[in-house]
Amino acid sequence: MRKSRLHYLALAGAVIAPVLTTPAASQTDKFAEKTVEKLAELKISDSEVESIRYVLKRNMTERGPDILGAEAWIRLTSCSGYLVVQMNRAAYVRQAYTRGDCQVEGAAAY
Repeated sequence: MRKSRLHYLALAGAVIAPVLTTPAASQTDKFAEKTVEKLAELKISDSEVESIRYVLKRNMTERGPDILGAEAWIRLTSCSGYLVVQMNRAAYVRQAYTRGDCQVEGAAAY
């Protein structure tokens, strides 16, 4: 299967996410994969994505997993705002919503 530009863009976003330790860096791949799946579900093509940035929700206590979840902040070329994909630590997509003047069918707007 040929990898799309969007797949590589998502993986690049995982790499440039805030400084990560090696175990955390390997965990971000699952967030990139789910982000690409969600974009496909929302019918957003590679050409509509300007950039993707991942923000990891970290566990600041000594108990439990290091990463509690992540958000993918996706800058679209068609608007001045973001599509945000919120995921739990297993990369299950909790919700997708837009910020700014972005409107995406199938995603709430805030």
